[in-house]
Amino acid sequence: MKRASGLSVIELIVVTAVLGILVALGGGWFNSDRTRVNQAAQILSADVTRARLEALRRNVPVGIRFSFGSGANRYEIVADNDQNGLDNNDPVISRTQFGAGEWGRIVGSLQQCTAADAAASTSAEVVFDARGVYQLATSRSVQLAIGSYSRFVNINQQGRA
Repeated sequence: MKRASGLSVIELIVVTAVLGILVALGGGWFNSDRTRVNQAAQILSADVTRARLEALRRNVPVGIRFSFGSGANRYEIVADNDQNGLDNNDPVISRTQFGAGEWGRIVGSLQQCTAADAAASTSAEVVFDARGVYQLATSRSVQLAIGSYSRFVNINQQGRA
């Protein structure tokens, strides 16, 4: 007797269902909150390097101004053209806003490294002089989180993240 070769309709339905479940589970992993937090941490780390290079290129102090608190969830790269410290009159080179767009649920916060950081826990700066040298005596630590998953970006005393 000749045996039929190939797949039956029931076998095709089962295989399609299993593949559908695997794709649904795997698709959530690729667009997860974990991936968004990791990308935001990588971009912040790259922006620390960018601020240092901008200071060298412009030959003026350049800093990163963090604003985490009520109504503000962002950081800005700012050029201190008048060299009187970072203030609102200085031009913004780049602004990264959390809580909007792809990073809609990311919340940033500064971790308190010193007593001075504790006093300014919602706003702080990282500044590089015109030679690209980090100007603070202590390190900074920024936490980026969605829910229970978080990443820390540590900016050490050499100005590297």
